[in-house]
Amino acid sequence: MNKVAISVIIPVYNAEDYLDRCLKSILSQDFSSYEVILVDDGSTDSSPFICDRYSSTDARFRTIHKANGGVSSARNAGINVAKGEYLMFVDSDDALPREAMTDLYEAASDRADFVLGGFDMFSDDVLYLRRTPAGTFFDEDTIASFFDMNIARNGVYLNTPWAKLYSRKTIVRYGLLYDTSLSYGEDMLFVNSFLVHAGRIAVVQKPVYNYHVRSGSLGSDIMSDRHISQLMILLPRYAGLIGRYKDKCPESKALANLYHKDLIGRFVFRILRIFTIRRSEMLTDETLRTLYDFMDADKGLSVFNVRIGQFVNVMLYKIGWTRLSMAYYRFTSWIFTHCRPERL
Repeated sequence: MNKVAISVIIPVYNAEDYLDRCLKSILSQDFSSYEVILVDDGSTDSSPFICDRYSSTDARFRTIHKANGGVSSARNAGINVAKGEYLMFVDSDDALPREAMTDLYEAASDRADFVLGGFDMFSDDVLYLRRTPAGTFFDEDTIASFFDMNIARNGVYLNTPWAKLYSRKTIVRYGLLYDTSLSYGEDMLFVNSFLVHAGRIAVVQKPVYNYHVRSGSLGSDIMSDRHISQLMILLPRYAGLIGRYKDKCPESKALANLYHKDLIGRFVFRILRIFTIRRSEMLTDETLRTLYDFMDADKGLSVFNVRIGQFVNVMLYKIGWTRLSMAYYRFTSWIFTHCRPERL
C-alpha cells in the first residue's frame, strides 16, 4: 500500500441504523489517501456484517472484531494498528462533509501536529448549530493565541476528539491513548493530552464534521453516583493537564482561566449541584474535602465571580466546615426529593 495520509478510526457498537450513512460519507470524499479502521466492539446487531461488507469491497477499509470494552478501548485498538501520517476519529452515527479530509489535510501541509476544524450539529437531520474555529496557523511562538482565540467558556473545541487531525508521530512518541478507566471525560483528556505536546497547530475555518444528536446517547445519567465517581477520577487528571498548559503557555489568558471556568465552574460545581438536589452515597466528608482542596487552588474564587446559583456552595466552602456542608446538602436533597412535583 502506498503511503497513507489519514487513518480514520471508527468505533462501532450496535450501529446498524446509521453506520451506512457514516461510511458512505467517507467513500464520497474528494480525497483518496486514507484508510478506515472499523473497530467492532462486540456488537450484537448486524454492525459486524456491515463492517465486513465494506472491508471486503474496498481495500482501504479493514475491520477489527473484539470483545466489548467500551469506546476508549475500541479507539485504542485502532490507534495501535493505524498506519497514516495523521489520525482522525469519527463516530459511527456521524458523517463527514465531502471536502472534510481535503480541507484538513491541506491545512496540515505546513507540518502541523494538530488540525482543528469546525462542525455542524444536527437533530433529526436538521442543522441547529454551527461552530467554526478562528485563526489559520500557529507555531510555538504564537500557540498561546490559538488557545485565546478558540477556547470558549468551557473549552468547547477541546471536549471531543472529532473534527480534528492528530499527528501519529506525536501520538506514538508520547504513548498517547484513551483512558479506559473513564466513560466520561476521556475524550477531553485525550485531546488535551495531545495538545500539551503540540508545537504547530492549523485551523480550518469551516465545518469538517456532521455531528448527529440522537436520543439515548451516552451522557444521560449525569445525576448518578456513578457519574460523580467518574468526575472524581477526572478532576486530578484534568488539573494536571491544566498545570502543564500553564507551563507551556504562561501568557495565555484563556488557559489561565480554564481552571476557574471549567474545572471548578463546570465539574466541581456540577457535583455540588447534584448533592444539593438528590441523595447521594458519594456525599462524604472525604469527598467534600477533596472538592474543597480543588477549590483552594482557585485563588480568585469568591461569591462575586460565580453564578448566583453557586453562591451557597461557595459560602459553605469558605466556612470550610464539611459537617455543616453535609448537613445542608442532606437537607436540601430531602426537600427536592420529597417536595418537588412528580413531573420533575
